[in-house]
Formats: sequence, structure tokens, C-alpha cells
Amino acid sequence: MAGIFYLNKKAVKTLVVSQLNRKFAAKTIIMKSYGRKIIDYIFKRWAERPAICYEPERKVQADSDRSDIRVFETGLSTQRHGDYWQGKRTAEEEECHRLIEVAKAHDLYIEKSDWNKFGNRRRIPTGESIVYLSKDGSTYTKLKSPFAKAPMKHILPEDIIYEHLIHNILFPDTRYHFIGISEDSKSIRIVLQQKNISCMFRVPSQKMIDDYLINQQGLTKENRYFYGNEYLAITDVSNVSDNVLCDEVGKLYFIDPIIRLKKSGREVWEYLYRTRCV
Repeated sequence: MAGIFYLNKKAVKTLVVSQLNRKFAAKTIIMKSYGRKIIDYIFKRWAERPAICYEPERKVQADSDRSDIRVFETGLSTQRHGDYWQGKRTAEEEECHRLIEVAKAHDLYIEKSDWNKFGNRRRIPTGESIVYLSKDGSTYTKLKSPFAKAPMKHILPEDIIYEHLIHNILFPDTRYHFIGISEDSKSIRIVLQQKNISCMFRVPSQKMIDDYLINQQGLTKENRYFYGNEYLAITDVSNVSDNVLCDEVGKLYFIDPIIRLKKSGREVWEYLYRTRCV
């Protein structure tokens, strides 16, 4: 019959297989394309994540720092005092007295007459510390008045023993070493030592500082001056001061930023330890 042609079984089989192969190839291409999109998405999210550093050494150092102040934690309130501002002076005096008594009982009390052993006093306008530089120029000793900037830091009496520990987890390259407790006619002094790097590095750009705090520390710029999250906020990190320095490869060193607490000092430290050290 005109217009009609016949295919043998082998030809039909070949045609069907060919059609199936084309369909399979098309599905394979679609699956590969979809799979590539998933992989690209995962790697994009991975690249965009805050690059917070998790180093075993950081955990070891945090544990060591915490052990330095363990004796002061006994008898310390775990709750923030809701009526603190009504009895501000009394609360501060009570905690200062407690810390001094604990320091004396554990040979961690430093007499004011012994301050000169830390080196030469430097007239550095910190607003909260009396500063000494060791005779070899390698170490600063800071006798910090913990309540000097309390309104800005939102720090309460039960927080002051944790303040340097929080700094150390955030900025381990400029960590403080706890030496002891002292006092003068004005207030209690937390005695800390820090390596002197001020003559080694340059001041970075503000963009470098912003990028580090946002992308490396995972903080959000809250306003013109503060970078924070739900636990803390950091300020006094402008490049117009010498509080942030930069080495030749672009690594930043935060000397003495102001850290505002949004929860108790113990809670903030435990959060940082949990998210950055373990």
C-alpha cells in the first residue's frame, strides 16, 4: 500500500532504545544541572559564613584563664541584680570587699607599695587604668578600675572578674594575663598584664576593622559606634585611635576595646566558650 512502510523488529527495538537513551540523557543533564545548583548554593553559603576561628589552643587557653579566677567565683551571684542601680554604691563596695578578701586569702593581693615592681609608670589617658611598662619594654601592666566605664559597658559588680576573660576569647592575640587584685584610695584594681605590640604595627583602615568584626567575628553593626550580637557589643575600635593595630600581612590586633555586656559576664563567657572554643 502506497505511503506505508514497515519496520522489522530489530529496527523498532533500536528506535525505542534510542528514544529511551535520549530521555535518560535529558534527565541526566537536568539532574546534573540541579545537583550543580545545590553544590554551588552550599559552597556559596559556606563562603559567606562568619569565619570564626575554632582552634584547640583557644580552648586550652580559655580553660587556663578561667582557672586563674576560680577562687573568686565561690560565693559569686549567678544572677544579675535587678535593683543594682538603686543600691549601686553598696553593691560595688560589697563585691570589692569580697574580691579583696579572697585575694588576700589566696596570695593574690598586691600592695600599692609594690606597683613600682611592674616598671615605669606611663601617663596613658585610658580613663580606667593605671599603666606601667616593664623595664625591657615588652609588657604592659594595667591596674584597671573595673567600674570606671560601667555605664557604657553595662557592667555589674558580679561581672568584673569575667571582663578580661571575655576579651581573651574574642581577641586572643592581645590576651590579658590575670596577676591579682589591688586597691588604692579610689577603688579596687584588677591587675592585668598584656604584651606590648604598640611599636610593632601600623593603624589599619576602618574598612579592615569593619570587615573583621562583621565577617570574622560574626557581629552586626548596630550603629555608628557599636558592633554586636545578642550577648555583647564592642566599641572604641575606630582607626583614628591606636586601639586597633595591623601587622604587615593584614592581621588585626585589638588592644583594649570597650565590651558592652547584654547578659551576665558568666553567661557571655560561657556563650563564647561554647561557640568558639569547643
